[in-house]
Amino acid sequence: MILALLLQAAVAPPVPWAVTTKVDAASKATTSSAWSLDNSARLVVRCDVTSEKIVSIQFIPKPGFAAALPRPVSIKADDDGWLGTNWQFPGAGAFISQDVIVTNLAVVIAHGKTIHVRVIDPDNAVVEAHFTGPGEAPIRQVLKACDYEFGVAPPRFAVPVAPAATPDAKRAPDPDEDQ
Repeated sequence: MILALLLQAAVAPPVPWAVTTKVDAASKATTSSAWSLDNSARLVVRCDVTSEKIVSIQFIPKPGFAAALPRPVSIKADDDGWLGTNWQFPGAGAFISQDVIVTNLAVVIAHGKTIHVRVIDPDNAVVEAHFTGPGEAPIRQVLKACDYEFGVAPPRFAVPVAPAATPDAKRAPDPDEDQ
């Protein structure tokens, strides 16, 4: 009896949208993910901390995608409109890590009861998957691990701007000039 329970526990599917953190010598990764309703793909929200803190959203189908140039991926929650852009296809899956897009998609995913994903794969075939929405808590936890604020794109690489000179400002006299 105990052996049967241990075997069941060993193969139990992961809890949808549970937050996990993995740490090694060079990095820390905090993720929350779920399998699609038909168990054909995973949708992942991930924070990677190395020399930078980067949040990505990933779509990983079974058996995976071939590596390719960026391709169209669209996401919508419930019956709302599609939000689409080109994602990276490094092989196995697809991901997006552009701050503004990730911020917007994280809010959509967090607020949806059902998340719909549509991908144009490297063979130009349409791949679709549907996921149960996570609610805000796990998404906020992943974002917080990268110091992102829910619903606010992080400022990156801000360039200091010199104050503009006012047109009626008078130049201070130079003591070395004759007056």
